[in-house]
Amino acid sequence: MRIRHRIVYLLLLLTAVWSAACTEKAPSAASPTAPVAATSLPTIAPTALPPTAVPPTPTPAEPMAAQVNGQPIFLAAYERELARYEHALVAIGATPDANGASARALVLEILIERELIAQAADKQGVVIAPDAVETKLVELETASGEAGNFDAWLAANQWTRDEFKAALADEMLTEAMVTAVTQDVPAAVEQVRARYLQVDDLALAESLRQQIQDGGDFAALAEQRSLDRITAANGGDLGFFARGSLLVGAVEEAAFALEPGGVSEVITVAHDGAPPTYYLVQLIERDPQRPLSADMRYTMLQQSFESWLAELWQNADIARFIDT
Repeated sequence: MRIRHRIVYLLLLLTAVWSAACTEKAPSAASPTAPVAATSLPTIAPTALPPTAVPPTPTPAEPMAAQVNGQPIFLAAYERELARYEHALVAIGATPDANGASARALVLEILIERELIAQAADKQGVVIAPDAVETKLVELETASGEAGNFDAWLAANQWTRDEFKAALADEMLTEAMVTAVTQDVPAAVEQVRARYLQVDDLALAESLRQQIQDGGDFAALAEQRSLDRITAANGGDLGFFARGSLLVGAVEEAAFALEPGGVSEVITVAHDGAPPTYYLVQLIERDPQRPLSADMRYTMLQQSFESWLAELWQNADIARFIDT
């Protein structure tokens, strides 16, 4: 997914209709049904029974939407989560697929992933103290404004207080696991600064490389010839980047393999159903420990967490019992 889908999902469920819902009044509660008065049962004298034990009548199993490593995700919980999600979509003017397939699949995946994260947290001893959840809940309630707004929002969005509190605890646990899983992602890594040029003709690429070998100016040739007109304006300069940053892996690999001033061989990159593209790369400089930009570090954190999640999914025993 996974992070983008989680963000969309949480924005919808937790914040998308907040401002509108906080002004709504909670629907009035129905009067509880009066309890049936208990009646005393007559005492029945025990009678002799045969020695063979009669097995008790089995309790019907609660229907499940899925099972994750032996742990159930009950159908009732899934259906309530799905109803909230679809309600949130309607509240912001979005419409699920005509048959609701996308919403059903996304909600089930979120619930499965939530269970995977909870199981992993349990194995690592990561817990969220109930007091911390209560504190966060009070913060949200206070932020909603005048008294009653928060309860109105809960009712309007099909949450009970306990359900919302449990969902809040789940998300706080996920945040804690993100921190635990990505704690080794560094703030500074080896980075290189390189320039490149891109053409669609092999003979031209070889000719340009020869010109550079004969003393031609790489930046000037990139400005004149490169098909990437955005970087061409700067002589093909890509700036500093870390491993895993470029879309064309072969260009990145070539840049990290070069010494400053060095120029790569012609790099051929084939595309499905399209003619190949040819690249030349020149390394400008290398920094063994350059601080990551905010965007770069976010990307690395995201990649680290998604890789961990993918491993959880790959190693899990998951059974689905509903059609999504």
